[in-house]
Amino acid sequence: MSRLWPLVSVVVASLTVLAACSDGAVAQPAAPRAPAPAAPAIASVSVEPAAPAEPAPALPALAPLPASDVAPAPAPAALPRPTRVPAPVLSPAPVTFPLSITDSNGAEVIFDEPPERIVAYDSAVVEILFALGEGHRVVGTHDFVSYPPEADDVPRLGGAFDINVEAIVALEPDLVYLFFDRFQPDLERAGLKVLYLKTLNNDFIKVTDDIRLWGRITGNPAAADALAKKFQARVEGFEASMASYGPGLSIFQDIGGFWTPGPDTLVGEVFQLLKLRNIASDISGYAQLSPEVIVERDPQIVFTTDPKAFLDNPAFAGVQAVRNGQVIEMNSTLLSVAGPRFVDGIEELAKLVYPALFP
Repeated sequence: MSRLWPLVSVVVASLTVLAACSDGAVAQPAAPRAPAPAAPAIASVSVEPAAPAEPAPALPALAPLPASDVAPAPAPAALPRPTRVPAPVLSPAPVTFPLSITDSNGAEVIFDEPPERIVAYDSAVVEILFALGEGHRVVGTHDFVSYPPEADDVPRLGGAFDINVEAIVALEPDLVYLFFDRFQPDLERAGLKVLYLKTLNNDFIKVTDDIRLWGRITGNPAAADALAKKFQARVEGFEASMASYGPGLSIFQDIGGFWTPGPDTLVGEVFQLLKLRNIASDISGYAQLSPEVIVERDPQIVFTTDPKAFLDNPAFAGVQAVRNGQVIEMNSTLLSVAGPRFVDGIEELAKLVYPALFP
């Protein structure tokens, strides 16, 4: 999920949330991400108990758990989330052209006017443009875009790692957007303007920066500013709701084959926002945990695309999530695409875990 749950179906096959080309990052491959190299299962990890914290109110749980199960087992300390500096509340300045944007390789891309024909190899960018009312500019995209419905009629031009250069040229775009630069030289040699920006894979509040960027590129900063402020206000609402609570339940998210996100991923940051203790908090990016490590760390909740992998495997019979009926099937694509709907994915997860707090 441009630029982590069905991204993450595809995440196992193309595990980077290079997932949208953003369609896809958590368990949802709505967007293609760079295929992740097979990682060896983690055989064992030493776990240091966290230092005792000041008493804090208990979080409402999914369902009453036996007293012996409520006390969480020690888990590796989570990495701190990036410090956020609140943006000043200002009216968006009018966009003046020519407009200069620096790409992820440090090159300057000049826009003399808003592009009228955009090929966007990124699900998040497609969603942003349609949310801004600029979807009419999208004349081509990658094969994995699944939202909005209005994008169904946009021509598909291959995957982010299998781009159809000839088909793109035939559409005569005045901008091609990429989150992965493998084909950038080929497109530029064909005489096309290319904007390459790496997909967003952490610090999800930066979705607001992307929204505002496309507002500038399309000459529609007012709509972008309103959409970005709405996104940020909802995130701040979750932060305020969770502020008075201490650490909550321990969780494991299986995006397929026991691959799971670490705390420095978009989804890992959502877990931290909701005070969920990720048992994979000692990994970076995405990694595969062995069944032995999952059993040892004994999660109280398991989110998975395949509940049978846990419910039908005797090795997991003693895990709290299995014993207490907290193996939850999660196939949503909302957290796999770093676009305007990402905050809907946060709300969806919050309601699953804390139905009393987020009715």
